[in-house]
Amino acid sequence: MRDVKTAVLHVFLRRSPGSAVLERSPFTPRWRPMKCDRVLTYLRIFGTTMFGVTLLVGISTAYIMGYQFCSTERNHVSFGLYGAILVVHLVVQSLFALLEHRNMRRSLETPIKLNKSLALCIAAYQEDPNYLRKCLVSVKRLTYPGIKVIMVIDGNNDDDLYMMEIFKEIMGWDKVATYVWRSNYHHRGPEETDESYAESLQHVSRLVLRNKCVCVMQKWGGKREVMYTAFKALGRSVDYVQGVCLTWRRANSSAGDRRLTRNCRSPPEY
Repeated sequence: MRDVKTAVLHVFLRRSPGSAVLERSPFTPRWRPMKCDRVLTYLRIFGTTMFGVTLLVGISTAYIMGYQFCSTERNHVSFGLYGAILVVHLVVQSLFALLEHRNMRRSLETPIKLNKSLALCIAAYQEDPNYLRKCLVSVKRLTYPGIKVIMVIDGNNDDDLYMMEIFKEIMGWDKVATYVWRSNYHHRGPEETDESYAESLQHVSRLVLRNKCVCVMQKWGGKREVMYTAFKALGRSVDYVQGVCLTWRRANSSAGDRRLTRNCRSPPEY
């Protein structure tokens, strides 16, 4: 385990271009597996409940009756109906545990498809330079293919420029697109006109869509405004958006890749 701190992913939103949920008709055959899964779930619940009730009644009856199949002369050792029910219960529970363990091993052996596009959005506000640098180093070590990294700084003053400089230093000076925005999506800057404001909105969108690593400094508006900028500029260009706030814990890059991959797995009905 490397001594690297990575961001806790607080926000997870699925954004799918041409979402299958919206386009799929309920009359198409692809909805049938979902209905079958729901029926099987109900049957499992019913079967488990009946098994528990039957076991409870059987054990209570056997304990009250005290029927014995065999015993020693002075009943030092005996085997009766109560013991037989407990043995059956133990065997059934062991069988269920074996099946569950088998399913878990199969799920781990299933190859993971990394075919979903992902954007990692980092919200920054007067961050500690060391924390920010460690966060970006962790992000850079991620090996998820085609990941897009967007850092939006909540503030566009000279005192906030150090965060943009750290971003360019870690992610690569020649690989980063940056923009100091006098406004944000909901509030104009003090000297913005209608024409310049509309042009700045388009510029932010083009910057985010055309580059893999983007850093935008914008007018202060709070954490929600920062995340809104990233989500709005991305639109439906990616399948998933992962929001990152700078709260830390120890992890390594492979653990981060596994967490991102788990989040990007689509439910069976999609």
